[in-house]
Amino acid sequence: MKVTKAKTEDIRGLIPVAVEWRKTCNGKGFGIDLVLETHLSDLAGLIERDDADLLLLSNDKDEIVGYMGLICFSSPVGNQKIAEEHYWFVAGRSRGRGTMLLIRKAKEWAKEKGCSHIIFNASNLASNMHDKICVFYKKIGLRKFETSFIGRI
Repeated sequence: MKVTKAKTEDIRGLIPVAVEWRKTCNGKGFGIDLVLETHLSDLAGLIERDDADLLLLSNDKDEIVGYMGLICFSSPVGNQKIAEEHYWFVAGRSRGRGTMLLIRKAKEWAKEKGCSHIIFNASNLASNMHDKICVFYKKIGLRKFETSFIGRI
């Protein structure tokens, strides 16, 4: 497996993985629409930004099996730069080693951007694996940072 930075022409190759992502999402439970084209457009928007990137995880057949969007921003409370993942998903058959490779490359990307910290999110919207992801993050040395709540208005 390998991780590369996405180019605009790579977005079409994300469609099968993004379809699998949408199947795992809990959008209906939160009353949130999950429009595949909107999701892909948002990911594509990361490619051209100076403060963001989209990393692609590919298998040995060069098929895209995962992705992670990343954004770098100045801390609102200090002098540091912070990276934050902006969506990430690895197809079921590629989890484990692929997930670790994607996270390692995200950390490398953040260091290259001059970031002192990186934030990874665990989302109940993204999948029913929220609790497992929280345990996983703790196992790889991350600390709980924030908790978010959502409600309809």
